[in-house]
Amino acid sequence: MKLFIDYDNGLGEQSLNSLLPFFEVLSFTPEAPGISRETINIPRINGVILPQHPREITYTERKITVEIYMNSIIAENFYQYRHELYALLVKPFPYYISTDLLPNLRFKVTCDGNFSIPKQKEKNHVVFTVDFNNFTGLAESKSTSLTKQNFNGEHWSPGMNIQMRDDLKYMFKNQKRFQVYNTGDAYINPMQHDYHVTLRAKGKNVTIINHTNGEKLKIERELKKSESVTFVKQYTVINKKPVKTSGRLPGLDIGVNDFEVQNTNDFDITFDTRFYYA
Repeated sequence: MKLFIDYDNGLGEQSLNSLLPFFEVLSFTPEAPGISRETINIPRINGVILPQHPREITYTERKITVEIYMNSIIAENFYQYRHELYALLVKPFPYYISTDLLPNLRFKVTCDGNFSIPKQKEKNHVVFTVDFNNFTGLAESKSTSLTKQNFNGEHWSPGMNIQMRDDLKYMFKNQKRFQVYNTGDAYINPMQHDYHVTLRAKGKNVTIINHTNGEKLKIERELKKSESVTFVKQYTVINKKPVKTSGRLPGLDIGVNDFEVQNTNDFDITFDTRFYYA
């Protein structure tokens, strides 16, 4: 099996074996996802009341253990190869790892060390484990919603909730009511996730509503069709300047999301998002 590393620096993902040929990955083991629920105790009611909205359920960080075999052939190389692996994996910034056994998913991780590669006297080979911290608690799709969801192009895999249809839309023109499908296992949060919405519209007080979860955003100014409206976390931006709004860009619940765009008859809207998996 292979371990791929992507430092998110524009160079793309590279396999551990291509970077350090004397290392071979033996296993890749993420812990089961952990869920944190906000529950409520009510007098004279048995047990607890569970959350009623996906936003009230969060995934906790989890460990990914990777088992690696190293063979330096000769003793003199052992210490240099070990140093190179430490430098490759232990970084002050987060990055992505993935495996060819889950080819279209990646995990955002940190690696703070806390592992060692012991040299055993006359032996020049060793098996050891490295623990990564998947601090987001979820895997994410390598492709986004703008890549057609089918198994033909090798961008999606079984287990990613791909439907028996490949005509799901994420770009809409002058369509007042439409549906956006969240293929993943988790609520997509505009404040946290790789979720990009672009709007071009003509009108005043243009409003975007997700009727599935009740979230909505009203842009409190007149828009020109030539202006590109983007959304950066809680901010609505035109020409790199925030504009006044009420509400917040709606997130995406799991499954079908029923959207409506109000106060414009001339608009284009695009949902370009990754999907998130337990």
